[in-house]
Amino acid sequence: MKWTGVIIVILLFILPVIDLEEAEAKEKVEPFHLTILYTNDVHSHLENVPYLHSAIIEERKKDGEALLLDAGDVFSGTLFFNEYLGQADAEFMNEIGYDAMTLGNHEFDKGSEVLANFIRKLSFPVVSSNVDIRLDPTLAPLMKSRVPEQSEGGKIYPSIIQTVKGVKVGIIGLTTEDTAFLSAPVKEIVFRNAEKKAVEEIAKLQARGVNHIILLSHLGVRQDKVLAQKVKGIDIIVGGHSHTRLENPLVYNLKSVPTLIVQANEYGKSLGKLTAVFNERGVLTEWDGELLDVLAKDQKGNDVYPPDQWAVKRLEQLGKPIEKLKSLDVGATNISLNGDRRDVRTKETNLGNLITDAMLEKANQYSPTEIAFQNGGGIRSSIGAGNITMGEVLEVLPFGNSLVTLNLTGEEILLALEHSVADLDGEAGQFLQVSGMTFHFDPSRPVGDRITGAEIQGAPLDRSKMYRVAVNAFLAGGGDGYTVLKQAKENGRISELYLNLYEVLSEYLSMHSPVSPQVEGRIVKGKE
Repeated sequence: MKWTGVIIVILLFILPVIDLEEAEAKEKVEPFHLTILYTNDVHSHLENVPYLHSAIIEERKKDGEALLLDAGDVFSGTLFFNEYLGQADAEFMNEIGYDAMTLGNHEFDKGSEVLANFIRKLSFPVVSSNVDIRLDPTLAPLMKSRVPEQSEGGKIYPSIIQTVKGVKVGIIGLTTEDTAFLSAPVKEIVFRNAEKKAVEEIAKLQARGVNHIILLSHLGVRQDKVLAQKVKGIDIIVGGHSHTRLENPLVYNLKSVPTLIVQANEYGKSLGKLTAVFNERGVLTEWDGELLDVLAKDQKGNDVYPPDQWAVKRLEQLGKPIEKLKSLDVGATNISLNGDRRDVRTKETNLGNLITDAMLEKANQYSPTEIAFQNGGGIRSSIGAGNITMGEVLEVLPFGNSLVTLNLTGEEILLALEHSVADLDGEAGQFLQVSGMTFHFDPSRPVGDRITGAEIQGAPLDRSKMYRVAVNAFLAGGGDGYTVLKQAKENGRISELYLNLYEVLSEYLSMHSPVSPQVEGRIVKGKE
């Protein structure tokens, strides 16, 4: 009896320990289910927000702890941005409850003060590990160097830790280093090496015991693929910048530690959804991704996602100040004007011809000008046949660029044309639409040696001759990598005309409508 009592006492102490160990073991092997909802490159297309909000609300009914993330380029692209400079976008993002976003290159279009005002209004954090703003007096006060587990809205962090279903999830932000010439950041801002910064932030998070890591990337899908294969520790890349429509996740390192890449098209037309399952070591074991078409109709023609009524009413209120401007007719076109993103970045289009013709005609009113250049990345929308409103013109040319002229040698023009066709596969915005000239290029030839012929005003390009060229101020400042144009500007070979491009185009339309611009062989691809 004596020993029996001792055994009972021992068991009373041991059994709870055994139960606790079994419970802990069971907890460790319990898989972690994570849902991520994501957007990218919305570009202030607030007309789609009521549908997007409805889709988000529906998905959150399925998983109340789903993360909602944005991969950048909230700014620039519609009259809403022109009017409210991001404040309206912030209001909608706050209302639906984003958890984090990273900075896109267009967030720097209007300078640091506009960006800072936008960030201050946000109820959620911005993550940015490779944008060094320490020397920018406007943005620096918003930057926090630590990695928080309780992040503040309206602040910028290199990375953050979110707790989802009791599990720590790290979120890192990266922005394309090309922002230095793709947008208009102040010189005090430095864009650090994205890959190096990703490695550093991953190490910091792992040191904090975080082994579920999401990268919010505004680098473009090509660079995302490189990071997925080279940088260890990334589980999921939520991408932007390239406006890529990924119906299903791209999967890398499938046989070892998988890394997924997702991206949700553009303009808030789609809501990305990824469900991921991790094992106890934080390794992805299962996943399912899809893009939800928030503007879809069912077989009866009804909205699949009926617009959120709060968003509809608020959008109506915000739209009143710009409706008068949007509805003003400035001209007409007999045919559709092609501003398709891919087309204006890879080949001649009739809208590109129309814009550059308008630029050239206007420049010639000031001084004799031979040719005009417009970067395809600055053309943001198409226009249908019929009357053309000022609103449509502003959507085509939303960035507030002004018209300038540069004096360039034929050699400098040739260098600019080579740069224009240097990244066709990437559909880069540097591709030039032109007026007053023609050029041939062969994409099978090495970069820097692709131009096979060029004529200006019907005569062969003379490398030693000086020509006057109409361009937008963005390109003249070295935008889209045009250092050859920036050098001409810095050498004093520039004339400021103090005219906005949308004014130039709307005036041209009012004088020449109805217009019927054609693709006429200004830009010829292939072997000569």
